[in-house]
Amino acid sequence: MRAWRRMTILGTVAVALTAPGSSAAEIDDDVILGALVAEFHISVATSLLPETPAPTDILPEEAIVGAAQLVALTGIAEKPQSAADADLGKALDAFLAFAATLDKAKAAPLPPKLAKLFACQLIGQDADAHAALGATLRIDAKAAKACSADAARAEAQWNGRLAPYRRGPGLTPPEGAGPLYVEIAPVIDEANEAIAESLRQNGLFDGLAERLNAELALPYGRMLLVTECGGPNSFFNPDRREIVLCDERIAAWIAAQGKGT
Repeated sequence: MRAWRRMTILGTVAVALTAPGSSAAEIDDDVILGALVAEFHISVATSLLPETPAPTDILPEEAIVGAAQLVALTGIAEKPQSAADADLGKALDAFLAFAATLDKAKAAPLPPKLAKLFACQLIGQDADAHAALGATLRIDAKAAKACSADAARAEAQWNGRLAPYRRGPGLTPPEGAGPLYVEIAPVIDEANEAIAESLRQNGLFDGLAERLNAELALPYGRMLLVTECGGPNSFFNPDRREIVLCDERIAAWIAAQGKGT
């Protein structure tokens, strides 16, 4: 299985998107890496909902809950095998700690309320592994217990939804089930092309798809298409079987980092 080395995702992207008075040095690589990990899982979870949200709708809470369940399924929170590998669980926690504490007035792709929900689900799955995240968000023992109950309910619901598609010894996914493919599309805007090229080179989304495909056959094969959209959106197109994640959404997280909290 693919391992991710410690990497800089920013480069010219950060320089292009940082706000006046800030610098690329103020951007936290872990937060941006965590944003990519979060957006991948949220996008896939959205495509698995019983009813597909419209592209203009705010992400439903169920998509956030499902994303946390996919994180558990693919083992993202596990410690890396080598000190040189990127710690994706740590990066995801760093991102959620940032996103959950953003000023509500600041435009961000994921509202603080949903970032806190995602964090609560992770803490509910393993409070010790996410202790630093819980401390940052001031989730005490009583709140952590409530998160644990919420995560257990979500696990039961999503296990039921995904059980027919699980891979493993003695398990045969139903006919028509298939893998997730990743496509990083060419773009026009220079900053978006820097993002696209970085994703092509580091192979993060390909590796995340490998993890998912090792555990789960999706109800039917589909593609994660990272492309230029004209806005910071993400959505699922069931007719084309495409999970669309817009370059502008990634750019928005880099810009939010440059603006600070």
